[in-house]
Amino acid sequence: MKRHLTFLSSDSLQGRKLGTEVPGLDIAADYIRANAKSNGLNPGVENYFQKVSLVSVKPNENNFIEVIDNRGTVRLWSEKLISYGKSSGEIEMQNEGIILLGFATEDSITTDVEGKVVVVSQSTPELFLEKETGWSSRLERPKIEKITKKNPKAIIFVLNPNIKARNSFSMLDRWLNRERYSLKSPAKNNPPVLIVMPEVADALLGGDGKYNKYLTGVAKGKKKIVSVKKRKVNLKFGSNSEPVEAKNIIGVVEGSDPVLKNEYVIFMAHYDHLGVGKDGDVYNGADDNGSGTVTLLEVAEAFTSLEQKPKRSIVFLWVTCEEIGMFGSNYYTDNPVFPLEKTVACINIDMDGRVYEPRDSVWNKSPKKVKDFDGLFTLCNNVWPEIEEISNSNCEKLGLIPDCSLPSKFLRSSDHYHFHKNGIPIINYATGYHADYHKVGDEVSKISFEKMKRVADLCFLVGYEIANRDEIEFDREEN
Repeated sequence: MKRHLTFLSSDSLQGRKLGTEVPGLDIAADYIRANAKSNGLNPGVENYFQKVSLVSVKPNENNFIEVIDNRGTVRLWSEKLISYGKSSGEIEMQNEGIILLGFATEDSITTDVEGKVVVVSQSTPELFLEKETGWSSRLERPKIEKITKKNPKAIIFVLNPNIKARNSFSMLDRWLNRERYSLKSPAKNNPPVLIVMPEVADALLGGDGKYNKYLTGVAKGKKKIVSVKKRKVNLKFGSNSEPVEAKNIIGVVEGSDPVLKNEYVIFMAHYDHLGVGKDGDVYNGADDNGSGTVTLLEVAEAFTSLEQKPKRSIVFLWVTCEEIGMFGSNYYTDNPVFPLEKTVACINIDMDGRVYEPRDSVWNKSPKKVKDFDGLFTLCNNVWPEIEEISNSNCEKLGLIPDCSLPSKFLRSSDHYHFHKNGIPIINYATGYHADYHKVGDEVSKISFEKMKRVADLCFLVGYEIANRDEIEFDREEN
């Protein structure tokens, strides 16, 4: 394990991320495949690689928004324009073609906005009055979905007109106006979604402070819908997109039972990390998640060495691009190599190589602070309660102390989420967050290989027991 991890977390792989000068992520994939093959795993797909098609999106540098009055006077010209999606283009719209919908609450969304530029405020009336106006995608995405169904020309989100607006814009600018990735999907003719500063809405309404006054009235129950008059908007927006390809690595140990071999236990770990920082420092990710990647190689070797294989088939899935959006696991569950309805469990290992030391107290307020040598976080969903019982009983055999107390939000925190959402029983094993988490100090010199060996033993015993159960029954809707 030390030999594997020393290679995978070396500077030469440049942090195992897409787009580095040296293709370290591809080198890691080749290394994992070579060792999966030498361990005796059968290819789950041709040549072990499942191709994951992504799109890289980079912003254009000459985006702008312009507001002109009916005399031709430019009331506002600004480059402070953020494209929330992947659309590109130019738009010219004037007068009644521009409509303000307040906070786009349920009653205002009923308005006909087809072919119009819709201007909407972020947040809710209640949060606006309480001055709680930070951007929340959780609040804004439902608005986008509802307005999009009404076929507008464009949707313009205006940040709330208070001192936090500039902070919010700077944060979103850093987050969205950078290279981003997404899974390649069929083209959709969705309207562009743009984010602008409050000054844009002031210019549309005719003067400084008028948007704040309008929103205050909306929040207090006054007129929500306003058609803009004597104003024209010019927009140029968009991004440059190009296809990118990443790889999942899939190997399998075929089950020995003529019937149950068509059911599958999946072991999974992501093998990517954060790449290279702006200062040139390499984020080697020895624990995150070189440790889980290597543990899976060890567990695979243990299963392939068995003379009598388990009844069910065991699948080993090394997934890509977890750090930039859990794309590898998402792609697999959307394009499963082995039927999801025949998948009885997914065991995900994400960071299992560290043991608590005093400086890890920086995580004292986290429910997932790194454990001591005997401790282990074991996160299960409620699809098949027996999976937790199997895990706990095998922890006891090995002298490990399972912590099953993580909040349910951690079901979304790693690649197991995409199996969880499909109603598959999951276990996530992790030793927890340490002082070097997502920092350049996550180096192989700080790894406890003895701890990794104990987690590998646990994975083998749990997987073996699940794979040999005569019957496994659960309700996939109970997740």
